[in-house]
Amino acid sequence: MRLFAKFFLCATFVISVALLFSGYLLITFSHEAAIERELERAATQFQFDKFAIQVRMISNAGGPEIGVYSTWASDLSGLAAFFSYDRTLLYSNLPPETDFTLLENASDINRAYRLQTLGEDSYILFGGRLTQNDITLYIVVATDITAVLTLREQMTQSFMQVYFITLILSMVIILVLSTLMTRPIKKMSKAAMQIAKGNYSGRLHVARGDEIGMLSDSFNLMADAIEDKVYELLENAKQKEDFVANFAHELKTPLTSVIGYADMLYQKNLNADQVKDAAWYILNEGLRLEALSLKLMELIILNKQDFVLESICAEELLADISGGLMPVLEEKKIILKVNIHPAYIMVEYDLFKTLLLNLLDNAIKAGCSTIEIIGRQTLEQYDMNVVDNGRGIPEAELARIKEAFYTVDKSRSRKQHGIGLGLALADKIAKMHGSKLEFLSTEGVGTVAKFSLPFDQSMEEV
Repeated sequence: MRLFAKFFLCATFVISVALLFSGYLLITFSHEAAIERELERAATQFQFDKFAIQVRMISNAGGPEIGVYSTWASDLSGLAAFFSYDRTLLYSNLPPETDFTLLENASDINRAYRLQTLGEDSYILFGGRLTQNDITLYIVVATDITAVLTLREQMTQSFMQVYFITLILSMVIILVLSTLMTRPIKKMSKAAMQIAKGNYSGRLHVARGDEIGMLSDSFNLMADAIEDKVYELLENAKQKEDFVANFAHELKTPLTSVIGYADMLYQKNLNADQVKDAAWYILNEGLRLEALSLKLMELIILNKQDFVLESICAEELLADISGGLMPVLEEKKIILKVNIHPAYIMVEYDLFKTLLLNLLDNAIKAGCSTIEIIGRQTLEQYDMNVVDNGRGIPEAELARIKEAFYTVDKSRSRKQHGIGLGLALADKIAKMHGSKLEFLSTEGVGTVAKFSLPFDQSMEEV
């Protein structure tokens, strides 16, 4: 059953029961109040009637005769009956089926009463005992209250008419309210169906400050999160496709060269120079494949392992790295300047060396003549910059240079065995050290690579 139907039926049921219960209580209380008023009026009138009979008994000192009771009864406020001291009926103008057992509780002091229906009429019977001139007489006076009961029936009929009219109007109002209240939920259901079908841009526009409005806002936030997540998944899928496509392309070129030159060596009779050239090409492409496989393995290891940082002297670490680069730097005629503030930095030695070597390798490939490594300690970290005066990086390329397999100058990268994994690997290592690799570059001026490292505060205190 739909929420609309549940709300409509429940509200109709509650209103119906509430109206019936309220009407019952109203009619019952009104009827009881009317009966109470009639009882008070009948009791007062009975006292007057009793006093009038007592006066008659005083005037008939010898005792009343049988015929006089009808005269006395005609002077009373209602129908009456007279009984002797032993409750023998002397006179009555009440219906024969009247129950006079109430006289058992009557005395000179106490009066008794009873509500009784006689035929189509209803009465209040009041009974009491009189003793005057040594004569005891029981008297019963009946007050007609049929009008009170008739009024109750009329009220019940009028209430039922009002009840059905009110119930019909209430059902119409509930129907309208149910439609208005469940309309946002229907919209939400349609929006959810659209999201399920792949349309993630649908949103709810409900300008309400109640729970429905809050639910709509939450739904929109959820839809935003789903859309962002789907977009992220699509981007990841696209990046994986690009990764596979680029990787396949990077493998295809060296493998084609290796297979081609190997086939030449196997199929043809070549002179010494041709064999040497073919072997050089095979060696060159093999070195490229070796670099590719090693860097891919490093990327996989970085994704699977946690590394422990150790305290190392920054000056000694940079001296070790720069010493290993001297043959390459001398060959390229590049001047390396190391400007390091003395401090103990927290690093993973091998990975930090890989990070710095990748940055220096990119600076060398940029055709620079001078590279400077700058290290400065601040209150919270140790900042490092690698500055070169190479050809620089175009501003449009800066946002993508840390993507795997992305190279700015693809032709030059292939000549230098570059595969575009160096900066992606360096960025992973920087993140592992709690930092982020940033680049500032101007074409024709040079590039600055920036990152920060934690330092050993205990060694600083010593």
